[in-house]
Amino acid sequence: MSLIALTLALALQATPEQQAADALDRMHAAAARADSAAWADRLAPNLVWVGNETSERWDRDAFLAFAAPIFARGEGWTYSARERHVTLAPDPCACVAWFDEVLDSATYGTARGEGMLVRHGGDWRVLRYALSYPIPNDLANGMTAEIKAFEAATPVADAPGEAADTPEETAAAATLDALHSAASAADGATYFNLFTPDATYIGTDVTEHWSIAGFRAYAEPYFARGRGWTYTPRSRSLTLAPLDCRCVVWFDEALDSESYGTSRGTGVLVRGDDGTWRISLYALTFPIPNALARDMTARIRAAAAG
Repeated sequence: MSLIALTLALALQATPEQQAADALDRMHAAAARADSAAWADRLAPNLVWVGNETSERWDRDAFLAFAAPIFARGEGWTYSARERHVTLAPDPCACVAWFDEVLDSATYGTARGEGMLVRHGGDWRVLRYALSYPIPNDLANGMTAEIKAFEAATPVADAPGEAADTPEETAAAATLDALHSAASAADGATYFNLFTPDATYIGTDVTEHWSIAGFRAYAEPYFARGRGWTYTPRSRSLTLAPLDCRCVVWFDEALDSESYGTSRGTGVLVRGDDGTWRISLYALTFPIPNALARDMTARIRAAAAG
């Protein structure tokens, strides 16, 4: 059997989740070698890519235009997955999946990505991607204070998002609003009922990757003392996944926090058999303005190195 035939045979044996993960690996590998054609081939026609700064929100054409001069110089960018989780959407077509991944970057150190993939024929492509640089807990107070001061002096305008323009997206947005309201009121019972039983919650430190049971064990002592947390949505984008069930919505939202300033939430909501929209993935991060990114990520790397 030829190498090509063997590769195809192995691909056919792989699960949809493995095939989706392979598509992400191929996207990262193409970017690392500045192969613009192979990289673009991993991006769905209606891609939206959310960058680290809240001003960065590109559709496919805009993102290709952003990347073109970088690739033309042969520079590319290197992100390799250290850890990844892929979840197949609850639909018989096996054609939509969402993911979260921890990445190693030659330039920025640790990065994180969350997003959604769609399958066209036998091939998976990225439909949504949100990139961030997680700030360790022991640096968070100082760095978020610096970011707040920078944004007060040099405001960063959020990129226009995607409004809730379907009934499903509107219902999903209401679930997110209820989540933030329950957290602010320290109402643990309501808060955790808004997640699916197999949900994942990702915090701002790279080590914070919880099952919903694990996150509940972490959060409930705070709620029991009446200590919630208040994140107020400032802007939000919602995308109904291309599934016949119309039962999966991707979101990303910019949030305001009195304690931390600008935050971002990204993730997925799923409509259950009871018709209720619940959160299956929520990832919280502190977006770092581009003007501060190299300095702050260098300090994060230095702290991690000890």
